[in-house]
Amino acid sequence: MSSSIANDLTKWSNEQLCKNEDDNNDLYEKKSAECRHCMKAWKEAECRMVEEVARQKAEEVAKQKAEVKAQRRAEAEAKACTEEVVRAQSSVSGPSKGKQPKVAASGAAEVGEQAEGLAPCYRCSGAGVLCEMRTAGGSKQTWWRKWEELMSPQAGKKKARMQSPVVDKDDDKYEEEAEDKEAEEERDMLGALTEVLVAVVMEMWDMASDRRCVAAESQAQTEQMLGILEEIQGCLDPEFTPEEPEEGEEEDFEEEEVAEAAEEREALEGQSEEEAEVDESI
Repeated sequence: MSSSIANDLTKWSNEQLCKNEDDNNDLYEKKSAECRHCMKAWKEAECRMVEEVARQKAEEVAKQKAEVKAQRRAEAEAKACTEEVVRAQSSVSGPSKGKQPKVAASGAAEVGEQAEGLAPCYRCSGAGVLCEMRTAGGSKQTWWRKWEELMSPQAGKKKARMQSPVVDKDDDKYEEEAEDKEAEEERDMLGALTEVLVAVVMEMWDMASDRRCVAAESQAQTEQMLGILEEIQGCLDPEFTPEEPEEGEEEDFEEEEVAEAAEEREALEGQSEEEAEVDESI
């Protein structure tokens, strides 16, 4: 009976050793699978983070290039419109500016002569030269009044009418109508150019506001992405360092377990033999 008990104990111990060995193998495989899963998740998160950062940088560069291109195009259009306005103004004011020096010269001559107390004659005042036939001049108020009349835009027309009193009234009326028509056309042209400039300026303002909105949205998306990456990083264990066992180490580990199991088996067999001897002696 004692030998059967010893055999049962030996069988039970062997079963327990095999079961422990299987449990250790299962635990090791489970830990290895968890390590591989964590490493894979960490690498995937890192790759996604790098790809997202690169994509955001590429989008920002593309947006900046598009904004710079649109701004340069708007500036070029505004510059072209400004040049057209300047050319239109120069074409409008060109003839009148050409007549102004003569009027100014004649006015300066009259004022210079009147400052000495004498008024120039009609012929010299119209020619814009110093008068040789001087007559008695008036007071300072008269000089200033004549100076203002000479510098006014209607001075040239008034002198032309005074110098040529034989001009027909119909011709004067026709000239006035032509001048009014030309002035109206010029005003229409300037009004159209002004509207174009206003439209360009408004478009530039809209582009600037859109650019600010896009920058704010990009900043918000960047902050949101950084928050997600921080959450992912917080879920990972920074102190975890997976160690993949080498083939030699696995073999050594198995040999050590086999040796320990053999020693335990021998110890149990020796104990069972001693018990059997004790039973026989009894």
